[in-house]
Amino acid sequence: MRPRIGEKDKLSEHIILRLTKSEKAEILNRVKEEKLLSVADYVRSRLFKKRLSKRITVSEEYVRTFRTMDYNLTKIGINLNQIAHKLNSYNTYILTEEDKDAFRDCHGQLNECFSILGKFLLKIR
Repeated sequence: MRPRIGEKDKLSEHIILRLTKSEKAEILNRVKEEKLLSVADYVRSRLFKKRLSKRITVSEEYVRTFRTMDYNLTKIGINLNQIAHKLNSYNTYILTEEDKDAFRDCHGQLNECFSILGKFLLKIR
């Protein structure tokens, strides 16, 4: 059995709103996107929500760039883990030229990622 709703919490009032077909379709699409159960839930959330969220749409170039950056950052992490493993495994291990090159590559890739992030953040603002 459902719990009883107090008199002040009952949904007894209603508003009738006329829309065009395209406006109604847009609202139904947004209800579906936000995974709400009904149009009423969507309208209540939009009207009474204290903090509205912003939806940002991005281009395919943006998605492609960030996937590439994610891949490059993963490679950097793997390289750094390999170097840390060598340093921790052997007490007498000294950084080789190969290790120094890996550090230089990591540094270069990080700088590239930061510059790309900066470029796209300026576009968002």
